[in-house]
Amino acid sequence: MLIEAVSNIQKVSGREETDVTADTVPLDDLPGFDSLNGVEITVDVMEQLELPLEANNIFVSDEKPLSIRDVAKMLSDSHPKLNGKVGV
Repeated sequence: MLIEAVSNIQKVSGREETDVTADTVPLDDLPGFDSLNGVEITVDVMEQLELPLEANNIFVSDEKPLSIRDVAKMLSDSHPKLNGKVGV
């Protein structure tokens, strides 16, 4: 779900197509991906998962950019009811 969301925002923004994997750190690795894109995806993902919006940008923790794998783990750990529903 997260890879799809990140890939999609890159595509609709007209940016260069880049291979997005679980180890991709969108804020560091993707051309043009910025904090506003992170906020947009955060809102979309939280709505899809029907979770409360507890963070402005799920791609940052303690001012450190996170990989997609880190985000999926954080979401799963924070919301045990997901039980594997958050895929990278």
